[in-house]
Amino acid sequence: MTSAVLSHRSNAVTFAQRAANAVFGSPSVRRANGGADASFTPRVLRGAAWQRRREGNGVFAVDRKGAETAERLPRIWVSEAIADPDGAGRAFVASYPSGPDRGGWRALELAEIYVAEALGLVGEEHRRRRIDCYRAAEILLLHAAQRGCAAAHCRLGIIYEGDLCEGEYWRGLLESRALHSADTPCDERAYLHFSYGALHGHGECCWRLGDLVAAGRGCAANEARALDLYRRAFHVESGRLDEDRASTGNAALRLARAYECGRGGEQSFRRARSWYRLAACALGAAFDQGQWHFKREWLEARRGVARMAQEIAGCY
Repeated sequence: MTSAVLSHRSNAVTFAQRAANAVFGSPSVRRANGGADASFTPRVLRGAAWQRRREGNGVFAVDRKGAETAERLPRIWVSEAIADPDGAGRAFVASYPSGPDRGGWRALELAEIYVAEALGLVGEEHRRRRIDCYRAAEILLLHAAQRGCAAAHCRLGIIYEGDLCEGEYWRGLLESRALHSADTPCDERAYLHFSYGALHGHGECCWRLGDLVAAGRGCAANEARALDLYRRAFHVESGRLDEDRASTGNAALRLARAYECGRGGEQSFRRARSWYRLAACALGAAFDQGQWHFKREWLEARRGVARMAQEIAGCY
């Protein structure tokens, strides 16, 4: 967690607020005082029991105080992994919301930190911690989405599309207690969030929504509509000063696949080759910038260029 988050937390919370939180029910006095270094336990008393408690800190914690906040998104306390002479564990370093956050960018920043941590937790032995990271990210992204952040809707769609929380999603008290309540399927949740982002001109949401529409996940399958969404994603991102090369490349790759196989429109190897070339250039640039998780798509685009050249020449 960055020092900027710590300083933001310490500046936003006054002494009176800290005292009130300590008295009236924050998860702990240490969290209420807002930092990994804050502890009222003298170093000489930090024995085995203290270390076990520290190691037992969760990935996140929520405050739900009073009926008036029962159906709102909760305040979430975020933590980071630590390693010091006292032992390894987690420390709570910030909370959200802790001040005005127009556009939800602070929540998005904290959520991205959790997502990055979850991506590094591979294997069954890290399953519990990985799910908790995605759960924390979901709550933060819901906060950001409430503030109109299209990028947060995109990240939420990715979490729901892949069922990254494995069914352990945030539910309000009414949803938890009502006998007639039913969970919305993950595909439908992803469709709704991607639709919001696409409506507000978010390129990645457009091509990801196209994938759902093409596969009939969360909606009726429609290859022609999916092709239109891929075109829209490419034109939204292409030529912008802050162009997302990964989104441009993924949209071009999907257009190339569609033209190669004739899905949603006419079949054309020449047009497919052109789109494969654009995809290879854009995805190669994204890979060089550190977006290594698109390496498979980049290699597919390069192979597609060679394959279309063979199809056009008729030489196999």
